[in-house]
Amino acid sequence: MVLSALVLDGLFSSFPSCLQFLPGHQQLSERVRKRLYYGWDKECSLDNLSSPVADIAVELLQKAAPSPIRRLQKKYVCHVSREACISPCSMMLALVYIERLRHRNPEYLQQISSSDLFLISMMVASKYLYDEGEEEEVFNDEWGAAGKVGVQTVNTLEMNFLSAIKWRVREARRG
Repeated sequence: MVLSALVLDGLFSSFPSCLQFLPGHQQLSERVRKRLYYGWDKECSLDNLSSPVADIAVELLQKAAPSPIRRLQKKYVCHVSREACISPCSMMLALVYIERLRHRNPEYLQQISSSDLFLISMMVASKYLYDEGEEEEVFNDEWGAAGKVGVQTVNTLEMNFLSAIKWRVREARRG
């Protein structure tokens, strides 16, 4: 499965509405969660990442960052998404960032592991969408703990990622 198939399937048709401050955010978030099979298991809340979504994330990120070092595993995706409370909108925005990198900066993707790419793209997307102040903020040390890496590593990954996308976290279009 490729990201363009997800785009064609309409998952990104209302993407800007994922931003919390826009009307209809809650309804869109619920629709995206259900669409991505969040919460099909009765024992899981709509905030837990489902097995099919974890599989998609692993497949897409292993293709995007083919380095054999620290290859992304489903167990890691589930752990980080649970610990960091990754939302479906964050997942979609992170995939947009990765797709943009595939076209604009493929060299970066050759240098980073798929596990590190998953962690840092989700962190940057979550920060962009949800960091509104100190109460909602998730700090790099918390992301490091969720991803089982040190805060210095997270800081370096974040700076490299932002440089690779030329600090264009708001720009959602490709090209």
